[in-house]
Amino acid sequence: MRPTPSSGFTLIEALVVIALAAILVAVGVPSFRSFTANRAVSAHVSDLASALRLARTEAIKRGIPVTVCRTGDANAAQPTCSNGGDWSSGWLVFVDRETRGQVDDGDVVIRVQQGYGNSGGITRAGSAFLTFLPSGIAPGVAGSFLLRPNIPEGDPNYERLSKMMCTNFTGATRLAEGLVCAN
Repeated sequence: MRPTPSSGFTLIEALVVIALAAILVAVGVPSFRSFTANRAVSAHVSDLASALRLARTEAIKRGIPVTVCRTGDANAAQPTCSNGGDWSSGWLVFVDRETRGQVDDGDVVIRVQQGYGNSGGITRAGSAFLTFLPSGIAPGVAGSFLLRPNIPEGDPNYERLSKMMCTNFTGATRLAEGLVCAN
């Protein structure tokens, strides 16, 4: 009787494949984590810049002040502005007839931005809200937003993935080189 040739993998071949897969995963996972953190921060920058442009445009179009403020609960039936530095819980764009930075009776909420579960934090240096006048100017609005990735601070990519968005009194926004809004 002739022995039949066996088909399949040897133990050595299987171990080599497993070792190669482990190396690829070990190299790829940190890169993928940085990639997804960078994409999330970039999306947050885009959403925030869009909200500021919308507020300025609506103030000019409607001829009435429009405010952007942080909200503690964007899912509330009637979201309100809240104090505090972290904007990653969401924000509001609304007609602010009294220019108080608070949603009052008669104010119209234009947009509610839901919070981000994948954010390392969005903090604002400057006032707790930004109000655009009908002229499109936002007096006293100069400041910055620091948008951080959702990775540990000790990660070597933490500072590189963090973004500083600078605002000025005209409502213009720009990303700073590094983490400082220099002129």
